[in-house]
Amino acid sequence: MRERGNRWIISNLCSVHDVKTQFLIDRARRREIPACAGMTHTPVQSFPDVAPLVSIIISCYNHEKYIEECILSIVNQTYKNIELIVIDDGSRDSSPAILRKLREKYGFFLKIRENRGLSKTLNEAIRNHAHGKYLAGCGSDDFLLPDRIERQVGFLENNPGCDMVFGKVYIVDKESRIIDKPVIFKPFPDTVTYITFDRLLDDNCIPAMSAMLKRETWDKCGGYNENILIEDYDMWLKVAFYGKIARMNEFFSCYRWHGENLSTHVLKIYTDTRELVQSWKDRMDPAVARKVLPRRDSLTFCVLARKYKKEALSYFRPVHSYWDSYILGNYVKGLWKLAFCWNYHHTVWK
Repeated sequence: MRERGNRWIISNLCSVHDVKTQFLIDRARRREIPACAGMTHTPVQSFPDVAPLVSIIISCYNHEKYIEECILSIVNQTYKNIELIVIDDGSRDSSPAILRKLREKYGFFLKIRENRGLSKTLNEAIRNHAHGKYLAGCGSDDFLLPDRIERQVGFLENNPGCDMVFGKVYIVDKESRIIDKPVIFKPFPDTVTYITFDRLLDDNCIPAMSAMLKRETWDKCGGYNENILIEDYDMWLKVAFYGKIARMNEFFSCYRWHGENLSTHVLKIYTDTRELVQSWKDRMDPAVARKVLPRRDSLTFCVLARKYKKEALSYFRPVHSYWDSYILGNYVKGLWKLAFCWNYHHTVWK
């Protein structure tokens, strides 16, 4: 490894994966579908120039059970020109001690400080410590498939007009076993190639732990919004508005579902999402706004109606100038939840 100031570049690290991770990548490869028309994917090793540096950012908070698996999935990537930046955001468990031991072994950048929140931590890591051409992230309780970085760098290098790429993720449980439920990220038709701004307004379809984007694009978008909980969705909208986002029909990462995820904060996430979409109204095509906002209202009502009945009623707006089967279905399901669902369990997503 070589040191540049206060940062370390991971190179020549062990590429031996444990049985569980190798199983995941083998399964992913068997389910891959060839790239869509107009896109090319060439392995990084075929590039004549030096492989570009990738900065991978991890914000850790109270994930002592999972942080080691997360770190190992990065240092064991098949792609070697990686700059790993880890900030412990005020963990109160043994995460800092685990991270110190891992840093001693693998030499990545580590900062341990008081809690400031995810968005501020990500901005600090990128603005003050990241030097890569590309940026990627991973939740401290999630982990990457071993060749994720290689495949995504290869795609972006061969498609220079693309600003960001993402793909599919496996949902895994506390023991890293693949599970089918909850369905958090809706499946895409295989024909989807690029995700437009209008499409993204209708649904945040991008798993953050599968995304890689250009650093210059991140800078143009002004970094993460530190005033909202859904900082990733806000970033994706800005990237889609100013640039181009591609979806590869491949598995890249594993998202861990353990009942304590940030995504269980249903009320805050859905109300913030609705307000975020509303904030883009003046920049939407009028025809898109006429469709997207009623659809967003109906979805918010449907999701909140199970547990947050009073709050859900503020989004029950049946008098719309636009209607479709999606809106009707959301209102019907929401009304049923409003009337009959009174027992709520924290593992229920919708």
